[in-house]
Amino acid sequence: MNGISFFAQTIFEIIFPILILGALIVAGFLLFYFRQQIIEAIGVGGVKKTILEQEIEQRLVQIRQLARQQMFREASILMWQTMTLASEGFLGVGRAPNESARQLGVKLMNRGDLDPSAINAIVMAFEKARYGQTPLTTQEFKDGLSGLHQFLQTATSAGGIPEATEEY
Repeated sequence: MNGISFFAQTIFEIIFPILILGALIVAGFLLFYFRQQIIEAIGVGGVKKTILEQEIEQRLVQIRQLARQQMFREASILMWQTMTLASEGFLGVGRAPNESARQLGVKLMNRGDLDPSAINAIVMAFEKARYGQTPLTTQEFKDGLSGLHQFLQTATSAGGIPEATEEY
């Protein structure tokens, strides 16, 4: 009887650490595999950006790249498209198919909570880039970019969009 007890105790001393080690390895694997879900569940790592915010960030990067290359026409058109995207996504104000840039700008200005000069600067830069006979000046582009920055700050009211007025 004493020999069986010794044998059982020896097996327990050998198998128990192996079981503990195996359990730790499995737990570590599960933590690694589900780490993203765990991080989201406990709220670590800040607020996730929406697809719309990510799209706007990408467009702002493209605008800066175009501006660095002095491609103000293309950058201004992209500024306008970014404003309309943000307008529809954050404010629920979309552009009708037969609506001009100026008409959408007036519709946005009539809301009362947006800076009319910011919207006007974007619209003016777009109209000159799209329909003008002379190229946009650096100052006209900067005014439009500053307007876009102000518009995005107000439209998002969350501050999740990076500054659009960064020097290029």
